[in-house]
Amino acid sequence: MSSDKISANGLAAEAWEGEMGDKWLAHIDRFEGMIAPVGEALVEKAAVRPGDRIIDIGCGSGVNSFDLAERVGPEGLVTGLDISPSLVAEGQHRALARGIENVHFVVGDAGMVRIPGEGFDVLFSRFGVMFFEDPYAAFTNMHSFLKSDGRMIFACWGPPAENPWVSELMAIAADYVELPKPDPRAPGPMAFADPDYVRDILEKAGFGHIRIEPWHGRQLVGGKGATPEEAADFVMDVLFPGEALEDQPDDVKTQARARALDLFKAAATPDGVSLPCMAWFVSADA
Repeated sequence: MSSDKISANGLAAEAWEGEMGDKWLAHIDRFEGMIAPVGEALVEKAAVRPGDRIIDIGCGSGVNSFDLAERVGPEGLVTGLDISPSLVAEGQHRALARGIENVHFVVGDAGMVRIPGEGFDVLFSRFGVMFFEDPYAAFTNMHSFLKSDGRMIFACWGPPAENPWVSELMAIAADYVELPKPDPRAPGPMAFADPDYVRDILEKAGFGHIRIEPWHGRQLVGGKGATPEEAADFVMDVLFPGEALEDQPDDVKTQARARALDLFKAAATPDGVSLPCMAWFVSADA
């Protein structure tokens, strides 16, 4: 697997430490724009309160960390934790540039890092917890981040069939190359598509009162305002169709891009290329 592309089938946490984090940063507006609706809905669902201490797992450059910081106010604190040094550096730069003092960022692997102190009120994550090689151990470790009366809320992708940005694009790639049979539980974007698997992980990690609810919405492929042509270039350059066809002749890549372009032209709106998407919103008590 190329380390600089996002795969639908597998991507371990360690990949974000280097080139994957750098790739995300290089295309940050497109990536963040694509998943912004989910993050905004999750922040609302989290219903954090003034004074809360929050840890944002897989915080990236801090988009949701800053949203949460505004809600907890100056008496609260948000700690953004991410394995990518380049994304953490960008978050630190943004916090300094905006004069935001109740957010700080830490480089670390949430599956094993130890965080001293009295614990957090809320563990929050938008698509940051599906990449652990051993999710059972990782969630046991993250459970230790919380106060005894703390809580957790995170978003993870639902089944590929309900996310055309995965299923439709992989179907295009599969017409040109034989794709390996995916391991539905391999670390990667779709690792938590099965809610029974997620529930088992959380129960064994010590969480209680687990709620797993579907969220349905739309996402803009390539970010807000992307044309179908820009969206097609984005998915072929950085997402899994490009990875799957990486070693194919140029004419094959051209044909695949043309089919992706047709898909995106049919989904074009004044805001960009809009496709339906589905995520699980998972919440639990410590």
